[in-house]
Amino acid sequence: MLAKGLIADTVQMMGRSIVSGEWEPGAVLPTEDDLATRYGIGRNAMREAVKVLAGKGLVRTARRYGSRVAERSLWNNLDVDVIRWRLHDRSSHAQFRREVAQLRELLEPGAAAMAATNATPQEKRQILEIARTMQDVPSAETIEQDIAFHLAILDATHNSLIQALRNPLEVMLRTLFHADLKLHESGLSYDPNPIIHLALANAIMGGRPEEARHIATAIIIRGAEGADQLEQSIQSDEG
Repeated sequence: MLAKGLIADTVQMMGRSIVSGEWEPGAVLPTEDDLATRYGIGRNAMREAVKVLAGKGLVRTARRYGSRVAERSLWNNLDVDVIRWRLHDRSSHAQFRREVAQLRELLEPGAAAMAATNATPQEKRQILEIARTMQDVPSAETIEQDIAFHLAILDATHNSLIQALRNPLEVMLRTLFHADLKLHESGLSYDPNPIIHLALANAIMGGRPEEARHIATAIIIRGAEGADQLEQSIQSDEG
């Protein structure tokens, strides 16, 4: 158990160092012995930690040149740890917020329209019930209701490829919402906004795909605007 704990701690420390830019993409990592000394673990444990990072796409290893930091395009940016390591300051939070909004804009309005057309009566009632029970008070419990609402819409598309995106979406939303919940800035912290979720649920319940598409887009636009506001707040503080 101790070895596993040390490996996990080392993965966390090295992962943060890579994602924060301490080691740039393409950089050769220190030797296995040097890394083991730096993190206070044995060579075998160090080797296991590097394997975990390689599995997340952050490191590439080869006998000829040792271990290198992989190019950012190869990182598994949907990995829970990689996402968390990215959120190391307000600027990275703003960038992640914007990227999530951009991805959601490509996915969720179309999914909402499909759900309005394809959802079974039971699925429509489930979506509506989740929206009705969403609380106006930001909390960890409300976040889970919020996520369940959006995942239920993906499921109601009855499109297997769209449904396959539910796990990555869940990871992104949970990480973003919890980060927003801890963001102590006026107008930028997590806002469940149950009214607009209920409007979307009613559009799906009524079988109105275009209305559902427009409301889903409005929900996502608020997230993008939050990224703009956060960036402006950062610039104001720096000025």
